Amino acid sequence: MERDRPVFEYAIICDDIRHEMGDKFSLIGIYGSDIHVAQLPFLFPKFCVAIAYRNMQSGDGFSISLRDPLDQVLGQTIRGTAPKEVDISGRFMIFNVFPPLQVQEPGLYKLVITINEDVENQKEVPFAIKSGQDRVIH
Repeated sequence: MERDRPVFEYAIICDDIRHEMGDKFSLIGIYGSDIHVAQLPFLFPKFCVAIAYRNMQSGDGFSISLRDPLDQVLGQTIRGTAPKEVDISGRFMIFNVFPPLQVQEPGLYKLVITINEDVENQKEVPFAIKSGQDRVIH
């Protein structure tokens, strides 16, 4: 019997992810679909993502990359493997902290997630980076 493909549930972009006592995670400084920075270029000291999938199995591989408005990879692509601790429901959380990340220009960026090198089932999560001058305050 063929297994179900892993299914993307959600991705959260934030300033920091902390592993707390009791095996809890705290997400600090959660962004929406627009990320406003004071000015560009801008250096994110940390760029963190929390990604949830279901139907994952122990040993499933994943890669996470960030792409700029010109569709170029920004920073390093993260690769990993689902550990033996994937729960019985197949729910799996990927927590990643990218090292300091420099963005040069405003525009539409993408978080690109690939499971088991299945590009047909690849997930792209778009978000915009805007400089402080682009923000309209009412």
